[in-house]
Parts: sequence; structure tokens; C-alpha cells
Amino acid sequence: MSLPYAGAMTLPSTMSERNSRRAFHTFWWWTWASLIFLYAVMYFVTFAHLVIGNEAAGDGTAVRVYGTVQLVLLVVSALTTFKTSLRFRSGWPDDGPTPWHTVAAVGVAPLLLALSSWGNDDGGLAPLLPFWLAVSHIAGLLPKPGRWRLFWAGLALVVAIAAVFRILYPGAAWWVELESTRGTSDSLFAITYGILIPAVVLGSVWWWDAIVRLQRGRAAERELAVARERLRIAADLHDIQGHHLQVIALQAELAERLVQRDPAGALEQIGKVRLAASEAMGETRAVVSGLRQVGFATEVENAADVLGAAGIDCTVHGWGHELTGAPREALGWVIREASTNILRHAQATRAELKLVETGEDVTLTVTNDGVAPRASGNSESEADDMDSSGLLGLRRRIEQLGGRFEAGARGDEFVVTATVPVEAVAARSVESAVGRGVQA
Repeated sequence: MSLPYAGAMTLPSTMSERNSRRAFHTFWWWTWASLIFLYAVMYFVTFAHLVIGNEAAGDGTAVRVYGTVQLVLLVVSALTTFKTSLRFRSGWPDDGPTPWHTVAAVGVAPLLLALSSWGNDDGGLAPLLPFWLAVSHIAGLLPKPGRWRLFWAGLALVVAIAAVFRILYPGAAWWVELESTRGTSDSLFAITYGILIPAVVLGSVWWWDAIVRLQRGRAAERELAVARERLRIAADLHDIQGHHLQVIALQAELAERLVQRDPAGALEQIGKVRLAASEAMGETRAVVSGLRQVGFATEVENAADVLGAAGIDCTVHGWGHELTGAPREALGWVIREASTNILRHAQATRAELKLVETGEDVTLTVTNDGVAPRASGNSESEADDMDSSGLLGLRRRIEQLGGRFEAGARGDEFVVTATVPVEAVAARSVESAVGRGVQA
């Protein structure tokens, strides 16, 4: 199932999703057809009882009018019930106002039909069937606050109508005897219908509601997956653009200073600006397409060059080999963000990048001086560094891999430490197909 989002981000419709959607629709029609079959049986039984009861009452004009009114009420009851049954497709409503117009539309005709049992003892209590069916049906259409109140009120009304019928006609049968039901007691019919109708109607609606909620949960899970992927891409873009823009700004400033006294040096810095901009555009396209791989050695080289161009003495330790997999990617981001923060926030004269591999873990430490004196006492500067979105994003990346991340001032130095398991597997919230479907 494809879900549209800003930036034309969609989840591809896979074969399993299409099969799931087809099964969902098939189950709905099966549930609805089962309910309609039950309704049709109940209305047919009521119709048969009414016809036989009216025939037993005689052939007078009043009897015919009475019988016609009952049949009209039965048809109206059936039509309104069948029509509103399609609303079950949305599942059980949990809240909201009680739709009294629905209660009236579905319940008035069956109630009048049930009360009509008082006018003809030959018809028995068969007219109560559509009303009891309507009570169960309406209960499935109402939100929680009114659902069970109406159901129990309807049950009480059914019992009251039956009690009045027994008072008016103490010797009458509960049900007109049909050819197929001879020898079966009236009480057995009453108990069977009384239990069967709400159990099937409300049970079917409850089961369908569970399927609807499951489908909604799966859709919400897909939406959350896409939202997480968008946040990941946003974090990647922040890191890339922040790093490269800082480099471009620094090199442009150096070119501006050199343009008078060293035109050749200025041209060299302008060339680096162009290359940095080109690299930023390429990496941005790669991130958005989900194909970007952070080269660890490249990150170290870039960080040392940038810091050196800014007049910072940068020392590198422990780069004996190239990292691979998730540690390479995660620690590459740490180098980027740490070097960017040094250029932005510190007045550094020296910096140190140190990598230590113990066999199970890889630890990267980035240290720089130049922390302002106010940073040593929970200063505003330190808070700015620690609360920056870049460092928080790094912390999330490292912790997702099962590692540890620390960043803070130590005396006149600021130290960033990241430890990642060697066998860490990059945690991704959605399939890479999502990233491949988004164009820069």
C-alpha cells in the first residue's frame, strides 16, 4: 500500500501488501455476507409467522389491514437494517456523540412491529424478532458510551413487551407453530433466538473491528517507519551541510584575506571552495538516495586539512587501517561533527584525533583546546555545545549501535568520545527501498 508524504516519499506496494489488502477486503465481504444471511433468515422466519398468524385470525378487512401494516413495517425494518449494515466496515466506534437519527431510523419500525404483537394473539411473539435484531444491530453502530446502555435498555423493553403480551393473552402460544418446528417448545425458540441474535451480530462486528484495528496499526507502523527514515535523512543532511558550509565559509574567508598579498594562494582557496561545494552536492544526492557510504580515511584526511587550514595544529593517532561496516560509518559522522563544532564554537590552537581498537570495541576520541573560561562551570557555551542537534544526533547514532557517547568540557579542553562495537550492525528503521525511492 503506497502512502504519500511530503517530498514524494512513498513506501512501495509489495506483493505481500497487495495480498494482505485483498485478504482484508475478502474478509470484510465474508463478514458482511454472514450478517446479511442471518438477517435474511430472521426476517423470513418473522414473515412466515406473520402470514400464518394472520391466516389463522380470519379473512376480515381489519385483519387484512392489520397484516398489511405488519408486513410493511417488516419490509421497512429489513431495508434500514441492510442499508446501515455497511457502516460496520469502519469497525466499532469508540467515542463521539450517539447518532440518535440512526437509532430512530433503524429502531422505530421494528419497535412498532414488536408492539403490534399485542393486537393479535394468533401471531404470537414473532414480531419481537426484528426488534431484538435491531437492538443488537444498533449496538454495533454506537460508540462505547451508549452502546451497552442501549443494548440493556432494549433487552428490558423486549422483556416488557413479552410480559404485556402474556398478560393480554395468557393462553396464547409464544410462537406460531410452523410445519418444520412441530414438537419444539416455545421456550426453546425464545432462548435460541434471544442468545443467537446478539451473539452473532455483536460477535461478528467485534471480530471485524479487531481486523480493522490491526490494519490501522500496520498502516501507522508504515507511516512511522517513513517518518523515522525522513528524520534519519534530515540528520544526515544536517551533518553534511553543516560540515561543508563551515569549510566553504572558512576557505572563502582565507581567500578574501589572501587576495591582495597572495593572489595564487587566494585562487587555490577558491578552488577548494568549488571542490567542497561539489563534494557537498554529491554527498547530498547520495544521502537522499540512500547510497552514501562514509569513507573513514577520507573523513580523517578532510578533518585534518580543514583544521590545519584554520590554523589549528591537528594531530592524528591510531589510523593503522581502514574501518569497515557500521563502525566506519558511525565514527565517520563523529569526526565530521566534532571537527565542525571545533571550527564553529572553539578558539582552538590544537586538536587531537585518536583511534583505539581493543578487539571488541573501537573508540574515537576528539580533543581540542580553546574552550572559553566560562565553559568550565556549566556555562552557556558548554550548554550550547552539549545541546546542539549535531551532538544529540551523534549520541542517538552511537547508542543505536550498542555503543557509548560522551561529550563535554574537561578543564580547558573539550573532549568527544565515541565507542562502537566492532561487530555492530547499522540500525535502520525501514528498508533501503524507501531511501532509493526518494530523489534528491
